[in-house]
Amino acid sequence: MTIFLDMDLPLGALLPEAHVEPGPGGILFDAADIAVQDSVIIGWSDQSGQYHTRPAEPNTGNAQVEVFDGRTSLHTRDGVNCGYVVEGLNLSVPVFSMAIAFAPLGRAGTVLTLNPKEGRDYLFLTEENGSAELKFRDDEAPLAVPCEERGQVLLCASVRGGQLSLGVNGGLPQRRSAPSQLQAGVHDLYIGCRSDRAGIKKTLGAALISRIWLWPDEDVFAGETYARLVHMWQKDSPDGI
Repeated sequence: MTIFLDMDLPLGALLPEAHVEPGPGGILFDAADIAVQDSVIIGWSDQSGQYHTRPAEPNTGNAQVEVFDGRTSLHTRDGVNCGYVVEGLNLSVPVFSMAIAFAPLGRAGTVLTLNPKEGRDYLFLTEENGSAELKFRDDEAPLAVPCEERGQVLLCASVRGGQLSLGVNGGLPQRRSAPSQLQAGVHDLYIGCRSDRAGIKKTLGAALISRIWLWPDEDVFAGETYARLVHMWQKDSPDGI
């Protein structure tokens, strides 16, 4: 309800404009937006409604939606493809960033994969054995960062050409040069798996995924985006404070 007063008021009666803290931006997939019908996931779009997922081809209704720590989450299962795909992410320059908030159930396995439409050397992010790892498929050694066991985990990764960066639970990003190079062009982003292939079950772990952020053409560690992301996560997650 709005009340209008046709009179002059003292300054003390005037409320300052509400301060809205800037968010991290990017493309946000929130599991709270997953559409479910008769306990079956029928769709998942980002908050802008511009990007949509489809199930990975081996995912024949394997994933479920659950509530964990008060947040709706996508539940993936160990050894079972529960993945989803965001198709047609176009990189005008060889720079890309991605982040994921999730709770590992034992080992999360592969949580995100950036797979080029042309070529085989995809970039993937995993969590297992107390370590988060970022690497290209054809690289021998990953960029590995210790991942503290906790309810909610935040992984944030970026790649600029062959320069990999990975921040875990709001910590300072660790960096490594890779022999592979990210290429500009069209890519698909796989959630919870590496591709549409039915094999490679050992890469599939169990996790409760609540949010995913994507930043095509942006290195989030080069500006204020990473700090804003961490601040949002800390406010949103009881384990992030």
